[in-house]
Amino acid sequence: MQEDRTVDFYMQRFFRRYELDEFASQMQVERVYRALVGDFISRLTTSISFSKGTLRLRVLSAALRQELTMRRESLRQRINDELGSEAVKKITMV
Repeated sequence: MQEDRTVDFYMQRFFRRYELDEFASQMQVERVYRALVGDFISRLTTSISFSKGTLRLRVLSAALRQELTMRRESLRQRINDELGSEAVKKITMV
């Protein structure tokens, strides 16, 4: 059904067509991460990268890094639930 197609559907087609899937995945994972953790933690996260199933986070606060390390499995599951796939296999803190 044509009416069921969303902007996301067409964006995914565009990225696949021009072989930009990795870039699209990076952007989606970053968007979902920021939405899940909120503004405060997003501001303390200085770098987010996603490649080959690994989400790498760099945070300013040692205490926050420790907290995210302890909760990384639940965060990974929540991100994957939002994405609707098992895109994130591992989360590392750098």
